[in-house]
Amino acid sequence: MSIQGMRIKELREKKGMTQSELGKAIGTTKQNIFKYESGAVDTIPNKKLQGLAKALDVEPWEILGWDGPWNSQKGENYISIPLISQKISAGYGEDFLDDDSITMKRIQIPESLTKGVADKSTLVSAEVKGDSMIDANIFPGDYVFFSKGLIKGEGIYVIAFAGDIMVKRLAFDAPKNKLSIISENKNYPVRIIDAESDGVRILGKVIGWIHNEMV
Repeated sequence: MSIQGMRIKELREKKGMTQSELGKAIGTTKQNIFKYESGAVDTIPNKKLQGLAKALDVEPWEILGWDGPWNSQKGENYISIPLISQKISAGYGEDFLDDDSITMKRIQIPESLTKGVADKSTLVSAEVKGDSMIDANIFPGDYVFFSKGLIKGEGIYVIAFAGDIMVKRLAFDAPKNKLSIISENKNYPVRIIDAESDGVRILGKVIGWIHNEMV
């Protein structure tokens, strides 16, 4: 079951509506509501998403599992991006990310949050484990989405380092050729490394994340 599927079912039941009633409210069938809730359909058309939000008395971001109204504009468009099966560590890391980890599962994110990404096909998402980024409001079970290959200034990145893959804040010191790998949790030390000789690879810059209260 997808994030939005769980949210639709939860919100529908909270409203005391059947699948048939919800389907009728947005001009679709009970079968389609079942598909939305079960995850058989992982990309809900924007018009239907807006209809669901209106029928369930919520904003679209609440259906998608967002923690707040990052964009509650009327007519907001959403895009679907692939989900990596492997969890990305916000602790001490785990196995290296490769193309085989891409699954057929997808999540939806507001298109407005990706305006800085020229090539939307570079966007992928991954589930986070560990607690080293909690002060950045990234918690275990959340989903980060990042642009593969994008390196643009300091910020939160997905990196491969010493055979591990993790999400961390990076600070660059070009004159000294140093890279600071920073955890947003005072219990984790800052790592300052040589940007070249220590074998760090920056996989992409994190564009945003979704809080998943269902995990």
